[in-house]
Amino acid sequence: MSIELDGMPLTKHFRDTETGATKEIRSVYNISVSEKRSIVERKVPGLRGGILQDLGREPARISFNGVFYGETAKEDLESLRSRFKAGAPVSFSSDISSVAEVTQVLIEELQVDDIGGTTNRYEYRMALREYSMPPEEEAAAPSQEEEAREEVEEETDDALASVNYIAGKVLDTDGKPQKDVTVKITYDGGEYTIKTNEEGIYRKDDLEPGKYTVTVDAPGYEDMKEEVEIKSSKK
Repeated sequence: MSIELDGMPLTKHFRDTETGATKEIRSVYNISVSEKRSIVERKVPGLRGGILQDLGREPARISFNGVFYGETAKEDLESLRSRFKAGAPVSFSSDISSVAEVTQVLIEELQVDDIGGTTNRYEYRMALREYSMPPEEEAAAPSQEEEAREEVEEETDDALASVNYIAGKVLDTDGKPQKDVTVKITYDGGEYTIKTNEEGIYRKDDLEPGKYTVTVDAPGYEDMKEEVEIKSSKK
């Protein structure tokens, strides 16, 4: 099994060519690979259940224990620690089949144990997280709030364009409907005079597009005028 991190082999066994004695060892063990998909449940209005949505695979996490032994063990460990402190993505290669496609990682965790009574031997535990280049920044999508506001405005304009009448309700100071009150609706071409019904309601239909002024001949309404515009229908 081989693992190489930023060009540094973490598995290696070097012997003295003359004596055959071990001079340097780099080894890893207790290797664990964790892969996970992000699944969320979307509630469906009106139903008790929901719909599961797959948001894709999360970055793989690789953890293992390792050993550095030999005359250069301390320097090797410092080199590994410097990569961890840098906090930058580093290249990764391994013959572990489940992470063969992983080419860059971040060193997420590094724990070092100095073995007492043993010369030039260090044990460590490391956790790596798969790194992917962030996508290029795209132009910000239009705000849904802005889209909703424009849609409401369009619907409002359409609704107003379909209205060709003026209506209202006349009440006294106690909030009771006023019957047979005279209401005048004036415009550039003339004037309409109508009366309120038993519920105090007045209404004038089939008005042409234009601006109208509404006045009510009743106590409390003497100084009140309402400006109303009938818009052209969109076709």
